[in-house]
Amino acid sequence: MTFSMRLLHYMRFIVLRAAPLKKSAYLLSALFLIACQPTSPTEALTSENNEAVDMPLISADSVTITPDHILSIKPTRYQPSLGLQGRIDPIKQINLVAAQSLTVEQVLVSENQWVKKGTPLLTVRRQEVSNKAIGLDDTETNIEAELNTTASNADGATTSDNAIQTPVLNITSDANSKTMLTPPAINDNNSADLDNNKDSKALKQTSDLITLRARFSGRVTNLSLQAGQKIEPQTALLQLSDETELHFISTLPIEAESQISVGQTVNFTAEDRVDKFTGQVSKVQAVKQPLQLLVYVSVINNEVSRSQLAPDMQVTGRVDYGQIEVGTIVPKNALHNVDLTPIQVPPYKPLRSLSANIWIIGQDQRLTRQPIEVIEYDPLTKQYLIAGISSDSLICLANLPIESKGKKVVVS
Repeated sequence: MTFSMRLLHYMRFIVLRAAPLKKSAYLLSALFLIACQPTSPTEALTSENNEAVDMPLISADSVTITPDHILSIKPTRYQPSLGLQGRIDPIKQINLVAAQSLTVEQVLVSENQWVKKGTPLLTVRRQEVSNKAIGLDDTETNIEAELNTTASNADGATTSDNAIQTPVLNITSDANSKTMLTPPAINDNNSADLDNNKDSKALKQTSDLITLRARFSGRVTNLSLQAGQKIEPQTALLQLSDETELHFISTLPIEAESQISVGQTVNFTAEDRVDKFTGQVSKVQAVKQPLQLLVYVSVINNEVSRSQLAPDMQVTGRVDYGQIEVGTIVPKNALHNVDLTPIQVPPYKPLRSLSANIWIIGQDQRLTRQPIEVIEYDPLTKQYLIAGISSDSLICLANLPIESKGKKVVVS
């Protein structure tokens, strides 16, 4: 650099005193000499991201590297945790579905209306009814008890959709209809027979009528029925949801079964929300096809959650487990065979276990390709917390081919 400055000064002195034609020749010569100056050592050893350029010398049984390629272990304590992700849903939610052909007699509620438990929702009529009336009241009573049990446990009814489907014939008729289900007494005289025929017709018509009532307090949605409308089997009638009690369901690998239990606290965030929310694991269920864990997280009901959380919101959270463990901090160029993009955004932790490989120099000075787990990313230092390395190891930062495994390290 000093030589270049002197040369420029000298050439300017000459140019100022030379003829116009000579000025161009001297100026071009100076520029040519400056352009041919070698790059400084610092620029040659540094890449665009200020990381040392890997230039190992690989032979048949050894790998020659520089001291800059060797990183000692920097122990760091951390709390192990699991990532959870799901969708906010009401804990109590029921879809009413027609079990057979029906005709809508009355629609007693409106879309988005909040109703109390026991409120009449719809009145429908069966289009076809069995002639057997005896014992029907007992059957409906038994089904009603079964429905009560199902509704009270709606949080465990399904894996992908929290809403349970309830055929309308599982809903008990109103009191007047039930009292009309008792068959008329049989009489031997003709006048009694005529009366019985009339009563039988009235019984059939009345027993066709079903009043659907709210099994719990909640909001009516997905209602698009009109009086007189014909309903085919398996047609959805409406949905009833209690939005005051929310939860979300997340899946975890079956290997995490020993790390999570009912009662653990879950801290989570919701899409388009700045505040953080709190939940609690309410149920852990192992399922097959695929083999995995379903983790039910109930939202802690407080002022923040009531004002900001709503059904269908996507949430992401974490649950701590176990004792404090020790990891180590490494730069990006120490990690191989991994996509680090997902953890370079908040919360800077992987939702699932993130595996990578790292080159380790053992006590015998030979290279080992060690599988590790990436725990967290620090956006300030742009380094990564990893686990799976013993404290007596050295990390090799060189970008080595897989054939380097087992070769002896020579530091030059």
